[in-house]
Amino acid sequence: MHCTKCEKEAIIEIKYAGIKLCKEHFIQFIDSKVKHDIKKQVHFKKDDRILIAVSGGKDSMLLLHEMHKIFGNWKNFEMIAVTVDEGIGDFRKKCAKIAGEYSKKLGIQHRTITFRDYIGVTTDEVARVDKELTPCTYCGVWRRKVLNVYAKEIGARYIVLGLNLDDFAQSIMMNVLRGDVARLARLAPHLRRIEGFVPRIVPLRKVLESEVRLYNEVAGIPYYPKRCPYAHLASRNFYRSFLNDMEKRDPAVKFSILNFFDRIKPYIEKDFTKNLKKCKICGEPTMGEICKACELKLRYEKLKSCVK
Repeated sequence: MHCTKCEKEAIIEIKYAGIKLCKEHFIQFIDSKVKHDIKKQVHFKKDDRILIAVSGGKDSMLLLHEMHKIFGNWKNFEMIAVTVDEGIGDFRKKCAKIAGEYSKKLGIQHRTITFRDYIGVTTDEVARVDKELTPCTYCGVWRRKVLNVYAKEIGARYIVLGLNLDDFAQSIMMNVLRGDVARLARLAPHLRRIEGFVPRIVPLRKVLESEVRLYNEVAGIPYYPKRCPYAHLASRNFYRSFLNDMEKRDPAVKFSILNFFDRIKPYIEKDFTKNLKKCKICGEPTMGEICKACELKLRYEKLKSCVK
């Protein structure tokens, strides 16, 4: 199997694009895709400070690599990598170690912040108390809040997330099938500023998970290979399997879902971002009286008191 662009041996067949690529042209293909989508999502300024969420997994480590590759030579453009430690045994500490070492190699500041410091509760503590909701329910909501709060604390103008196309297509399908239009409307990228929210961009949203894995392999990008111990409980596992089965019939199905989202987002986000108010407990933006993060914290505290 030869590369479509040269006579070298191809390492991958990109079925949705009808091409086969060697190592060099595959890297160029992904780099170009990421750079193009960043330009569509945001216009950075030379003196911006941005926060890059780096879990230590394959997606966020590729994200860190790409951000450095594209913006590493910009003067006065500050990139800060941050790992959120949710308090899951020593899982995230191992991830953070790899993220910190690679950040140092690239010359990017790296910091670790914790649920314990910002929420007062760890994911392990939640898992021991709440037997109805999965730890992932708490984790996702609290992680979003912690990143937003921390970004405002350090004066970051943008938060950069390492969500790949598989992640994104799953999130879209989950919210559509649940009828959760509000959450669908709030998915990144955020092209306009809303008071209290630091805009988020998602440079890898057109890169398949399999492409992320291959890129890291051929480019020698380190990452922590193991999944979160609670990952098997996540409801998105069903959507992952469903979309992977669909992809076997239609290689472009995940792109079609993303294109659908891009088409409808301008129409739905107007109705679900204009009536935001401050949470009565923490002051973060919310559509109700209390934000989802505080609502879950109250739920945990109530359950904990019952256990006692």
